[in-house]
Amino acid sequence: MSLRMIVAGGGTGGHVFPGIALAEAFLSLRPDGIVTFVGTREGLEARAVPAQGYEIDFVPSGQVTGKGLRGGWGLLRIASGIFRAIGVLKRRRPDLVFGVGGYASVPVAAAAVLLRVPLFLQEQNSVPGRSNRLFARRAVRVFTGFEGAVTRLPPGRTERTGNPLRAEIVAAARGRSGEWPPDDPFTVLAIGGSRGAHAINSRVLEMARAGKREGKEIRFLLQTGEGEYAGVEEVVRKESLMVEPFAFTNRMGDMFPRCHAVLMRAGALSISEAALFGRPCVLVPFRFAADDHQTRNAREFCETGAGTWMAEADATPEVLRASLWALAGDRNAWEKAREASLSFARPDAAVETVRRALALFQRSDCPKEA
Repeated sequence: MSLRMIVAGGGTGGHVFPGIALAEAFLSLRPDGIVTFVGTREGLEARAVPAQGYEIDFVPSGQVTGKGLRGGWGLLRIASGIFRAIGVLKRRRPDLVFGVGGYASVPVAAAAVLLRVPLFLQEQNSVPGRSNRLFARRAVRVFTGFEGAVTRLPPGRTERTGNPLRAEIVAAARGRSGEWPPDDPFTVLAIGGSRGAHAINSRVLEMARAGKREGKEIRFLLQTGEGEYAGVEEVVRKESLMVEPFAFTNRMGDMFPRCHAVLMRAGALSISEAALFGRPCVLVPFRFAADDHQTRNAREFCETGAGTWMAEADATPEVLRASLWALAGDRNAWEKAREASLSFARPDAAVETVRRALALFQRSDCPKEA
């Protein structure tokens, strides 16, 4: 009988794409297996998962933040989502459930516990998210992308295997992680996350203007996000700036080989992808990220020597440009940062995570559905 797995969670690319990577790894190990997803209609998973050919069921969920009506509404949606998720699990009859974080995973994780379906969790960040903290003690195992998360989760149930990355990106990186990109001038991939970031976009435009004035230009490949693409593209065209804007792409594996360095927020998945290609990073953590997890991500990554990070208040265009030119003007510094970045990478994270989960699933003491 085919082994069935449900991947639950989403909201942003940082949760959705590790889930897709786990699905790919599961099917590579169990070609006769069946993978489906559960998420919310509002999250990125509603578009990204079907685009990869997977079926997805939708359940309501919500964030429980603040007091009064807002917090109560979130609880009501989660309660409704649990009942809906129980129905999904009874219909799909998964052998195991993999929660990938985000509030969309809460109803499914709760349903898995109630129905005694083995629950595994994947935590992307250095500081575990609320949903994974909530269910960590009920999970068979929690797999993390950062070492920092291991110490913040139940001992004996947690291990770092790295963040699962899609097969397309892993394949693109093989044999190309050590290359000095052929592009001239020095090229920087600037990423604001799956939704873009105004702070990154505005600073890139200012740096491009300064480079044009001084005749010392850096080329920027700028992921703007859908909301700001048109405005950025118009500015770039009118001012003839050395910026190549794009709204969003599912094929980041085509972008990293073109750059020498990366300027971005400190999202766990983006850091893991940059490390896969051995790209030094200049990181500007999003200061409003839950539990300040992006600062923790940035600190753990940069402690290896793979780049630098700075608070957004300190990240002026002048300071950022100086940090990038420190890499552009010193090939030895770039090589050391590249090697450090590569040392952080876990190219086999997706397969290794699923392989270990399946080994635990086969154990006789692993809880099974009654």
